[in-house]
Amino acid sequence: MARALTAVAALLAVAFGVLLLVVFATREEDRVAVDDLLSLELTRSIGVSDGDFVDLRRLARGDWDRVLVVAPGTPRATISEALGSEFKGDLPFGSEGPLLVFAAGDSLVRFADYRGRATFAGFEEPVDELARADALLVVDDRIVRPS
Repeated sequence: MARALTAVAALLAVAFGVLLLVVFATREEDRVAVDDLLSLELTRSIGVSDGDFVDLRRLARGDWDRVLVVAPGTPRATISEALGSEFKGDLPFGSEGPLLVFAAGDSLVRFADYRGRATFAGFEEPVDELARADALLVVDDRIVRPS
């Protein structure tokens, strides 16, 4: 009787192990969280850069080739269309500022939300795209414009 119970327990353990392995190997990330550190650094850089440039290439290191500047309240479908793939970004509660979506080709690399009081002007609404080479923002009197 003890051997049978041990065999059943071993089989159950193996079955659960296989199930966990299958779930782990086939999982997909449903949502991508906002890059909180990048959001804070972006907000701080814009806040202290009156009359100067904010270089997004320096702030958002990594492998991206374009950045989408997304107006507040833009529908997820519009962002997905501009990105070229489904936008799976998950915003923090109460986020009201523009988004900066960093992409490599059609893939989302990371994204940040601006949390300050400056106004973004001179961007095409609802989504404007800047190439990495042109990813400089001009800040003048709390107004952020593309360079």
